[in-house]
Amino acid sequence: MTTTINDSSGPWREYIRAMDLTLAEANATAAVRAWRNAYAAALGTPGWRGLAAASLRIGAIPGCANASEALARETYWTALFRARQQGSLNGVLEAAEAFGTLGDRTMVAQCIRVAESLAALNADRYLRALREEAVP
Repeated sequence: MTTTINDSSGPWREYIRAMDLTLAEANATAAVRAWRNAYAAALGTPGWRGLAAASLRIGAIPGCANASEALARETYWTALFRARQQGSLNGVLEAAEAFGTLGDRTMVAQCIRVAESLAALNADRYLRALREEAVP
Protein backbone atom coordinates (compact mmCIF):
# COMPACT_ATOMS: atom_id res chain seq x y z
CA MET A 1 0.00 0.00 0.00
CA THR A 2 1.32 3.45 -0.82
CA THR A 3 0.43 6.76 0.66
CA THR A 4 -0.41 10.09 -0.89
CA ILE A 5 1.19 11.82 2.05
CA ASN A 6 4.80 12.71 1.41
CA ASP A 7 6.38 14.18 4.52
CA SER A 8 9.96 13.04 4.61
CA SER A 9 11.03 15.27 7.46
CA GLY A 10 9.41 13.38 10.30
CA PRO A 11 11.03 11.00 12.76
CA TRP A 12 8.73 8.21 11.54
CA ARG A 13 10.29 8.11 8.07
CA GLU A 14 12.90 5.45 8.83
CA TYR A 15 10.35 3.25 10.59
CA ILE A 16 7.96 3.39 7.65
CA ARG A 17 10.80 2.56 5.30
CA ALA A 18 11.69 -0.41 7.53
CA MET A 19 8.05 -1.48 7.54
CA ASP A 20 7.90 -1.37 3.76
CA LEU A 21 11.06 -3.48 3.54
CA THR A 22 9.77 -6.07 6.00
CA LEU A 23 6.44 -6.23 4.18
CA ALA A 24 8.31 -6.93 0.95
CA GLU A 25 10.03 -9.76 2.80
CA ALA A 26 6.65 -11.01 4.13
CA ASN A 27 7.88 -10.57 7.72
CA ALA A 28 4.65 -9.56 9.46
CA THR A 29 6.16 -9.50 12.96
CA ALA A 30 8.88 -7.05 11.98
CA ALA A 31 6.38 -5.00 9.97
CA VAL A 32 4.08 -4.62 12.98
CA ARG A 33 7.04 -3.64 15.16
CA ALA A 34 8.16 -1.03 12.61
CA TRP A 35 4.60 0.31 12.33
CA ARG A 36 4.35 0.66 16.11
CA ASN A 37 7.65 2.53 16.16
CA ALA A 38 6.45 4.83 13.36
CA TYR A 39 3.19 5.45 15.19
CA ALA A 40 4.99 6.21 18.47
CA ALA A 41 7.35 8.59 16.69
CA ALA A 42 4.42 10.32 15.00
CA LEU A 43 2.52 10.68 18.28
CA GLY A 44 5.52 12.52 19.68
CA THR A 45 5.23 15.24 17.07
CA PRO A 46 2.64 18.01 16.94
CA GLY A 47 1.50 17.50 13.35
CA TRP A 48 -0.91 15.11 11.66
CA ARG A 49 1.13 13.96 8.66
CA GLY A 50 3.17 11.38 10.51
CA LEU A 51 0.10 9.74 11.98
CA ALA A 52 -1.55 9.56 8.60
CA ALA A 53 1.60 8.30 6.89
CA ALA A 54 2.10 5.57 9.47
CA SER A 55 -1.55 4.56 9.48
CA LEU A 56 -2.01 4.35 5.75
CA ARG A 57 0.47 1.47 5.77
CA ILE A 58 -1.10 -0.62 8.53
CA GLY A 59 -3.60 -2.34 6.25
CA ALA A 60 -0.73 -3.84 4.29
CA ILE A 61 0.44 -5.91 7.25
CA PRO A 62 -0.41 -9.57 6.61
CA GLY A 63 -2.72 -11.14 9.18
CA CYS A 64 -3.73 -7.84 10.72
CA ALA A 65 -6.81 -7.06 8.67
CA ASN A 66 -9.31 -6.93 11.55
CA ALA A 67 -7.11 -5.18 14.07
CA SER A 68 -5.59 -2.89 11.48
CA GLU A 69 -8.91 -1.31 10.55
CA ALA A 70 -9.65 -0.39 14.16
CA LEU A 71 -6.14 0.98 14.68
CA ALA A 72 -6.25 2.87 11.40
CA ARG A 73 -9.65 4.36 12.26
CA GLU A 74 -8.38 5.54 15.66
CA THR A 75 -5.31 7.06 14.05
CA TYR A 76 -7.35 8.79 11.35
CA TRP A 77 -9.51 10.31 14.09
CA THR A 78 -6.40 11.63 15.82
CA ALA A 79 -5.04 12.98 12.53
CA LEU A 80 -8.40 14.65 11.79
CA PHE A 81 -8.51 16.23 15.25
CA ARG A 82 -4.95 17.53 14.96
CA ALA A 83 -5.50 18.87 11.44
CA ARG A 84 -8.65 20.65 12.58
CA GLN A 85 -6.84 22.13 15.59
CA GLN A 86 -4.07 23.40 13.33
CA GLY A 87 -6.52 24.78 10.80
CA SER A 88 -5.10 22.55 8.09
CA LEU A 89 -7.66 22.17 5.34
CA ASN A 90 -5.33 19.79 3.49
CA GLY A 91 -4.94 17.69 6.63
CA VAL A 92 -8.69 17.38 7.07
CA LEU A 93 -9.13 16.42 3.42
CA GLU A 94 -6.37 13.82 3.68
CA ALA A 95 -8.12 12.38 6.74
CA ALA A 96 -11.30 12.20 4.63
CA GLU A 97 -9.37 10.32 1.97
CA ALA A 98 -8.00 7.95 4.59
CA PHE A 99 -11.48 7.24 5.98
CA GLY A 100 -12.58 6.68 2.40
CA THR A 101 -10.04 3.87 2.06
CA LEU A 102 -11.91 2.16 4.91
CA GLY A 103 -15.22 2.67 3.12
CA ASP A 104 -16.45 4.86 5.98
CA ARG A 105 -18.81 7.25 4.18
CA THR A 106 -20.10 8.72 7.44
CA MET A 107 -16.63 9.86 8.48
CA VAL A 108 -15.86 11.12 4.98
CA ALA A 109 -18.98 13.29 5.22
CA GLN A 110 -17.94 14.46 8.71
CA CYS A 111 -14.48 15.38 7.42
CA ILE A 112 -16.05 17.33 4.56
CA ARG A 113 -18.20 19.28 7.04
CA VAL A 114 -15.07 20.09 9.08
CA ALA A 115 -13.27 21.11 5.87
CA GLU A 116 -16.16 23.40 4.90
CA SER A 117 -16.04 25.04 8.33
CA LEU A 118 -12.28 25.54 8.07
CA ALA A 119 -12.60 26.96 4.56
CA ALA A 120 -15.26 29.42 5.73
CA LEU A 121 -13.17 30.41 8.75
CA ASN A 122 -10.09 30.92 6.59
CA ALA A 123 -12.12 32.98 4.10
CA ASP A 124 -13.42 35.15 6.95
CA ARG A 125 -9.87 35.72 8.21
CA TYR A 126 -8.71 36.57 4.71
CA LEU A 127 -11.53 39.07 4.19
CA ARG A 128 -10.87 40.64 7.60
CA ALA A 129 -7.19 41.05 6.73
CA LEU A 130 -8.10 42.67 3.41
CA ARG A 131 -10.45 45.09 5.17
CA GLU A 132 -7.77 46.00 7.73
CA GLU A 133 -5.28 46.68 4.93
CA ALA A 134 -7.81 48.79 3.02
CA VAL A 135 -8.66 50.99 6.01
CA PRO A 136 -5.71 53.24 6.91
